[in-house]
Amino acid sequence: MKKKILTGIMATMIFASPFLPTIAQADTLEEMEQQKNELDSQSSELNNKIEEQDSTLTNLESEKESLEADITSLQSQIDETVLKLHDQEQKLEASKAKVDQLKKEIEDLKKLIDLRTGKLENQARSVQTDGSTSNMIGLLIAAESFTDLVGRIGIVNQLVTANKDIVTAQAADQATLKTNEVKANAEKVAIEETKNAIELSKNNLVAQKAEMDDKIVQVAIQYDMTEDEKNTFVKEQQVIATQTSTLSEDMQIERQRIIEEEQARQLAIQQAAEAAAEEAAKAAAAEEARLAAIESQEKAEQEELTKQAAAQAATAKKSAEEAAEQKAAIASASSSAKKSTSSNKSTSSSSNSTSSAKPSSSVPAKQPAATPKPEAAPSSSSNFIRPSGGYMTSEYGYRVHPITGVYKLHGGTDFGGGGPIVASKGGTVVIAGYHSSWGYYVKIDHGNGMQTLYAHMVSGSLLVSPGQQVSQGQQIGTMGTTGSSTGVHLHFEMYKNGSRVNPASYL
Repeated sequence: MKKKILTGIMATMIFASPFLPTIAQADTLEEMEQQKNELDSQSSELNNKIEEQDSTLTNLESEKESLEADITSLQSQIDETVLKLHDQEQKLEASKAKVDQLKKEIEDLKKLIDLRTGKLENQARSVQTDGSTSNMIGLLIAAESFTDLVGRIGIVNQLVTANKDIVTAQAADQATLKTNEVKANAEKVAIEETKNAIELSKNNLVAQKAEMDDKIVQVAIQYDMTEDEKNTFVKEQQVIATQTSTLSEDMQIERQRIIEEEQARQLAIQQAAEAAAEEAAKAAAAEEARLAAIESQEKAEQEELTKQAAAQAATAKKSAEEAAEQKAAIASASSSAKKSTSSNKSTSSSSNSTSSAKPSSSVPAKQPAATPKPEAAPSSSSNFIRPSGGYMTSEYGYRVHPITGVYKLHGGTDFGGGGPIVASKGGTVVIAGYHSSWGYYVKIDHGNGMQTLYAHMVSGSLLVSPGQQVSQGQQIGTMGTTGSSTGVHLHFEMYKNGSRVNPASYL
């Protein structure tokens, strides 16, 4: 017991105070280590971001080069098409001139035919009224000489031949007139087809050029943003590197300070231990004397307690004997009382219970309300048809946008599956071009404030041009995935007086 007390005193004196400064120093250094680890982690993360941006820049550079190649190719196609268009326009002018010439020839032939027809009609009337076969014979008989006879026969032959030539020329000119009219009509059809082809080629080239311009702008924007982001990351990394370097210097200083303080602490501990040993010896002697006194006092108290216990035992014995005598007297008195007392008691009880039941009232069951018949869906009398044979993939209404992730109105109906796109109703083409969101698209005006829009067509598949009249069911393009699109489909919109409406109400 003495050894335990001495050991506890010495441990308390030696280790009570010196640990507080050490814990504080360790926490400070641990915080610095944690900060350094966080800075290293941030630096590593920035390195990864810089590498990602470098990769993105490389990809954008590649895409930029590819776009430049596509632009060069497209420009060559544009130049080639422009030359073809120039040749077609020259042919068109030549065809127009040819048609004008044919029209002039047709008018001249008509005048000549009308003139000949008039002469033939006059001769026919003259023969019917004045001439006959006998008159011709009389003309020959009336000749005065052979020479006169020959002359008269020659005149008759000339008249007959001239009439025959007129009839032949008349038939030839009429045939030529019909041929020229057929040629003129054919030239008109060819001119109209050539004109439509030129307009369609021009429109597709303009749309492709718009697509290229949009891609160039997008790549340029991304390239600048990525370069700026990379520079920001580099600057942040430089700041972190500076902080890491400063923190490393502070950590080195802190470590040196901790080492010096630890050495001083150990010296103080040693000095304190020596002083504590002396104090502990004195304390042990004092404790030994105190324990001896306590032991003597406890011995005296134990002897006193023994005496008190013996006296209490004698008293208890005497009390027990007196209690036994009193118990015997009480038992004798109780026996006598039971013999002199007798009683006989009887009790009866009865209970009547009455119950009355309330008459049950019959309540008629509540009849279920009649279910109203659903109103019939209004039949569409708009005469619009589905613009595609594909299946519907997304309806008109609010949804989460598949690209931006924003909850917003989907202003049309999507059809998937691919294939041709047709005009939902006849009308006039308003737009046939390219848009960064809709891609290649067509907008048609149907009159009475109604318009339809067809988006995401295949590049170069536009089959109509602005101002062109189209009929219901006429193919205007092919389903694609240009613009802001996640797959091949048709985005179909309907407008009434300039506002988008649900196409389901009209199809």
